[in-house]
Amino acid sequence: MHIQPSPEMLQELPSPPYPLSVKHANLESLFNISYWLWRLNPLSVLPVMLSSAVDVLKQSVIVIALLFGLSQLSASGALSALAEAIRARNLSALFSTLSSIAPTIIFVIVMSASMFLIVSVIAGGFLNSAEYGSYLRLLHQGALSFGDVFKEMRVRWAKMAWTVLMVETLKFGPLLVALASIFYDILRLSFARPDSLQYPLLFADRLILWSGLILLSLVFTSVLAFLTIYAYPAAADGSYGFAAVRRSTKVCTKLTVNTIVYCALRASSLVLVGLVSLATGLLGVQISSIATIIVGFLVTPVFHIFKTAVFLKAKPEPVVIPLPVGPPVFKDVFSHVLRTGFEKVKEGLHELAVFVVEPRSASFHLSSAIVFSVGAILGKQMSSSGIRQVIYALGYVPGRANPLSEVMYGLPFLALDISFHNWQVSLATTLSGIIFVAPVLVTLVFNGFVLGVVEDVVQNLTLFLAAILPHGVVELPAFIIAGSAGLSLGFEFLKALKRGISNSETELGRAFVRAVHIALGLVPLFIVAGIIETFVTPQIMYLYGWR
Repeated sequence: MHIQPSPEMLQELPSPPYPLSVKHANLESLFNISYWLWRLNPLSVLPVMLSSAVDVLKQSVIVIALLFGLSQLSASGALSALAEAIRARNLSALFSTLSSIAPTIIFVIVMSASMFLIVSVIAGGFLNSAEYGSYLRLLHQGALSFGDVFKEMRVRWAKMAWTVLMVETLKFGPLLVALASIFYDILRLSFARPDSLQYPLLFADRLILWSGLILLSLVFTSVLAFLTIYAYPAAADGSYGFAAVRRSTKVCTKLTVNTIVYCALRASSLVLVGLVSLATGLLGVQISSIATIIVGFLVTPVFHIFKTAVFLKAKPEPVVIPLPVGPPVFKDVFSHVLRTGFEKVKEGLHELAVFVVEPRSASFHLSSAIVFSVGAILGKQMSSSGIRQVIYALGYVPGRANPLSEVMYGLPFLALDISFHNWQVSLATTLSGIIFVAPVLVTLVFNGFVLGVVEDVVQNLTLFLAAILPHGVVELPAFIIAGSAGLSLGFEFLKALKRGISNSETELGRAFVRAVHIALGLVPLFIVAGIIETFVTPQIMYLYGWR
């Protein structure tokens, strides 16, 4: 299933310089062509979408571990004992309770960390194969198809996963060694005789030593991150493991200035987005979710294509990009994003309406609602077994509203931030269905679990309904539909797996596009819910007793 640039899109481009030789192109031209490859190939954001699905999978590992740990602690009564010790400010009782639950906590942390690492490495193999393999194809042929993306994932994922393990271990090895040394030092001091320790001098010396170790390890990590920056493009080009690291190092040495410029541009873009989010946050204006979407769907793909293009400059044979260089990025990007965004949301609304009413979707809707409800019941039950008492002991008082709702000039931005945060969650939930369905189920359970905990913590049905119902009548059905779309996508993936992925790429591609359109169709619903949650819900909450 190929998505080629339309004639209308191509007409927007000027006459040559065409074709563009990567080896002799300057960085400005490479950046511009990277933007236009993203611009004319919507599938270039597919790896980013897949990464959001993988993030849900990683979070699912943590959620399962968290729910398991909480169930064990609540069943043993440890949470209630912990809440009582915190409330009484009894340090001996607190340490005694923590000591008793330490084995459970350590077991949960070790198991979840191990599973998280395994999932991250395997998923990194698939994602980096999809991303850099696809971007190499884009730079060579100027177009991309679902078949290209899935072929790269299917062929390279195992060797790419090995490369991910090598690169990430090499990059973060110094930091892990430093942290392990500090942890060992803390354990050694904890078993030393108290009368042999000179506390003020001891802790001052240790803090200086530990800080020095951390700073030194960060320096090594930064250098290694720089030298391995092209390892994944190298792996997509056929060099794996240590060979990819060696090739990346050679490219960095050969194109040092180009690499430094790329790193500076990428860091500057991320710092700029972060500073804007921080500055607006200090003023009571929340735009972090909007910034995350911009970074994920525009900044990251363009810069990763740009990095792959810089990597190709170091190849001995010349690579020619079969696309003309279009107008400069800033003359095109804003109008394109707005225009295309509205068009895609309009298409999504139609696809959403069809999906909601078609008979074969009913089982997915019902399953999604049931799983969410099970999570809510589980959350209420576990909260009453100790979670509520711990939350109260930590100082929460039922009936207090979000203070951000009092910053009047920031309310429109807060509404958009809430809307797009919830939409991001729904998009990731929908797309995670392609990973054997399980992440969708876990996400539905966890969000229901949070709702159940909130209901139990509030301890007043009227207050709870006043805080949830006004926007929840729109938001909760929208999220359940997102889960339903994820289950539908997962069902199509399992069917494709049974028939053979290579024989079902076209059908799977259509199912994925449909899931994306359904998620885009949910954008207006989440915006309506965000507006209600920001402007209407607080007033109803105050009316019914919140303060």
